[in-house]
Amino acid sequence: MTRSASPRRRHPRRPLLAAALLASLWLPGTLLARSAPAAPLQAEAQRLASLLPGGELGAAIVHLESGRSVYINGDRPFPMASTMKVPVAVHILALVDEGTLSLQQQVTLKADDIYPEMGGPMDLHLSAGSAITVRDLLHMMITVSDNNATDILIRLGGGTAAVDARMRAMGIDGLRVDRYIWELLANYRGNAVSQAQPMGPAAYAELSRGERSEEQRRSHTNAWNADPRDTSTARAMTLLLEKTWKGQVLSPAGLEVLQAIMRDTRTGTARLPGMLPRDTPVAHKTGTVGDVINDVGVITLPGGRGHAVISVFVQSRASSQERDAAIAQLARAAHDYFLFVP
Repeated sequence: MTRSASPRRRHPRRPLLAAALLASLWLPGTLLARSAPAAPLQAEAQRLASLLPGGELGAAIVHLESGRSVYINGDRPFPMASTMKVPVAVHILALVDEGTLSLQQQVTLKADDIYPEMGGPMDLHLSAGSAITVRDLLHMMITVSDNNATDILIRLGGGTAAVDARMRAMGIDGLRVDRYIWELLANYRGNAVSQAQPMGPAAYAELSRGERSEEQRRSHTNAWNADPRDTSTARAMTLLLEKTWKGQVLSPAGLEVLQAIMRDTRTGTARLPGMLPRDTPVAHKTGTVGDVINDVGVITLPGGRGHAVISVFVQSRASSQERDAAIAQLARAAHDYFLFVP
């Protein structure tokens, strides 16, 4: 669920907060921010996290250029939901850099490539025999979170184990990619299918359309929340974004593709971008399954102030609006702090 105009509304408390943070680190003739810890932001982030009802929040915020950082439950694993599409995208673009794949490569869809009821335009507009490029699959996976596009890319990239191995090789600990999306969502609905015991599109559609009692829903959701597969710590996801944005993972051309696609994300307008000043560039990827609402990405600060890398994972039974707001408030606090304390 998203909100239209309200997330962009000016919030007078935020500039006052930023001014106070600036004043606390200012001495006549000398700005001490570069050598000072981000203690004021840490305190504000902890305060904001404490306002979330009925659950837990994990966050990692790092100023890309200075390295100043803030962590809230930074080493607790949370279900990634669709933010797992960030490591998938990095893996695919790395394969492009290595010459294994091409962005212009055409993928001809087979009948079992499209799982109905999974969300996204592929199910609605494409069918067996349709051809689509790797770049367009990447765009659909990130910008509108198309799950079929994701599974096709994972398969092209050698499977989930290959994506996970890429993360290990990059030194990203605390983030794991285990399942295809059809598998993950079937597990969420209480079905124990796996890659070893797969489920085809017709069986998935039947499962997706099946009725469940509220007790069943809660039992399935609780089990899925506790599953260690396809989880990440906020620290690990932010480190992945840091390494990628610093050019340590992809070629300049590959990084440019990823940044452009993530800036075009259409989901989660009330999350990381929700309370930022209008037209603030935000390259991000959302994730939503049941109790879980996430958003991870990079905020470009105005005036050459650099970039705020931020990952926020929320697992709570609070309303969608409350969970979205928790993410948006942390993003605004980070934006203001790093803008006024450069």
